[in-house]
Amino acid sequence: VPSPTPTPTPIAPQTRYDLQVARDPENPTLRLQRGYAYITLGAYIYAIEDFDVAIGLDATLAEAYLGRGKAHFHLKEWHAALEDFEQALALNPDLADAHAWRGYLLSEQGEHEPALEALRQAVALDDADPWKHILLAQALLDSGNSDEAKIEYTAALSLEVRSIEAYVGRAMAQAEQGDFDAAQADLDSALDIAPYDPVALNGQAWFYVWYRHDHLDKAAQLARRAVAGAEEDLEKARYLHTLGWVYYKQGRYEEAAATLEEAAKLATIEGEVVYGEILEHLEEVEAAE
Repeated sequence: VPSPTPTPTPIAPQTRYDLQVARDPENPTLRLQRGYAYITLGAYIYAIEDFDVAIGLDATLAEAYLGRGKAHFHLKEWHAALEDFEQALALNPDLADAHAWRGYLLSEQGEHEPALEALRQAVALDDADPWKHILLAQALLDSGNSDEAKIEYTAALSLEVRSIEAYVGRAMAQAEQGDFDAAQADLDSALDIAPYDPVALNGQAWFYVWYRHDHLDKAAQLARRAVAGAEEDLEKARYLHTLGWVYYKQGRYEEAAATLEEAAKLATIEGEVVYGEILEHLEEVEAAE
C-alpha cells in the first residue's frame, strides 16, 4: 500500500522585496512592503507572517496592523481582522484606509450604524479615493438610504469615470427610487466599459430579476456568467444569490434552493452567514417547494 502523500505547503510567490528581506530580515519596513506585495498576489498566509515579524520588531506600525487585518479579512478571519483594524486606528486615528476597511467589514456584517460612521470618517480623511465613496455608498444603500447612496456613487464616478462598481451601484439606487430608465442607462454604461465584468453582468441580472420579469432567461444567463467570473467566495456568493433568485422566479425551485444553499455556504464567516438576505430568500424558496 503506497504511503499517503502529504499535502504540499504552498510556495510563497516571488516579490521584488525577497532579496532585500533575505539580506536584512529584521527590517520592519521591508517586511511591511513585502506583506503588502503578498496581499496583492493573494498570498495572505505569507502576508500575515511578514506583518507579524514587522509588528514584533516595531509594535507602533499602524500600517502593519492594517495589512494584517486585510489578510485576515480575505481569509474569513473577521474577528482577528476587526481587532487589527482597531489597533491600527488606536496607533493612528487618521489612517483613512483603516477606517474604510473597518467600515467595510462592519457593513458586510450588517452593522449599519458603526459602519456608516467609520466610512464617513474614511471619506472625510481621503475624499479623493473613489473606492471609499463606493464603500460608503454601498453601506448607505444597504441601510435603506438610496438618496445619499446615489450622491456618493456619483462622487466616485467624478473621480473615476469608468468605475464599474459605481455605475452598477448607482443603478441599484436609482432602481430602488423607481427611476428604471436611469438605472438601465447606468447598467448599459457599465457593460459598454466592461462587457465581461462579473459586477456588470450581475448588476444587469439583478435588475432584470427584480424589475423586468420578462427578461428572466437573459437574467439567468448573465448571472451564470457572473458566477463563472467571480474571484473570491463572498463575490461568488452574491452572484449565486442573484442566480438562485432568478431560478425561483422561473419556478425552478429545486435549482433555486441548491444555488442559494451554495451561496449561503460561501458567505459563511466564522459560523454565520453574513448576507442575511440569502437565508431569507432560501426560506421563501423552501416554502414554495
